[in-house]
Amino acid sequence: MHTIKLSAWKRADRIPSSAVVWRGPSLFDGSPLVAVVTGLRGDSANAKTGAGLAQLWILREDLSPLAAIATGADKSICGGCKHRGDGTGRKRSCYVSVKNAPRAVWSAYQRGRYQTMRPVDVAVHLASMGMGVRIGAYGDGAAIPVAVIADLTSATRHTGYTHAWRERADLAPFLMASCDTPAEQEQASADGWRTFRVRTSAQALSAREISCPASDEAGKRTTCSACGLCNGATASDARAHVAIIVHGIGTKAFTNAATIPLTLVH
Repeated sequence: MHTIKLSAWKRADRIPSSAVVWRGPSLFDGSPLVAVVTGLRGDSANAKTGAGLAQLWILREDLSPLAAIATGADKSICGGCKHRGDGTGRKRSCYVSVKNAPRAVWSAYQRGRYQTMRPVDVAVHLASMGMGVRIGAYGDGAAIPVAVIADLTSATRHTGYTHAWRERADLAPFLMASCDTPAEQEQASADGWRTFRVRTSAQALSAREISCPASDEAGKRTTCSACGLCNGATASDARAHVAIIVHGIGTKAFTNAATIPLTLVH
């Protein structure tokens, strides 16, 4: 797949709305993946994140997202996340509706709709637009090389999350540790991560947590694009951790899934 440099697109005044930024083996299991950034023109339809945040989708290159979930092959992009579908009948509790945007992005890729753009050029373009990027609108950033994430975030703001925080300390400067229990939040924080915890309405915030400012419970007073809190940890970072009350299509299954020790999910 031919990669066109940003300068060429600028000369032609044809910055694409979406582009492939990486193809390669999953760092979870070696299966073929593709990473696509959408919303490059500021046309994201996600009301919570805002139009100023492009979206990175990490997908199996060879299987539709629905087929990957049905067979457990979504491990390639989600790793040991306890909320994924695993093909064994365990209830999926992920908030992402895979039949919608992820399937549409994968289908467009299969039809050859996307050109390839270097991650660093994406970052420069987004900065010129006053935009940022969300690492992992679907898929865990730990599935792709940290160098790709570093390039994508090199010139612009970003948000991102990983359930693989126990194994991937190299991602802490870029991503938040996704936590589902107070115990996980405490451990990840002690390990040097800033955390993003999904909680039930009955669970209180910890001493250093705040409610996600873009959430329903916080009155949706901003968007992820404008907020920018979920961008990993810098050295001696004293910023608050973030929490949100469980939401989305997996809400009913969340409570049971959250009790499963993350390290036991394979």
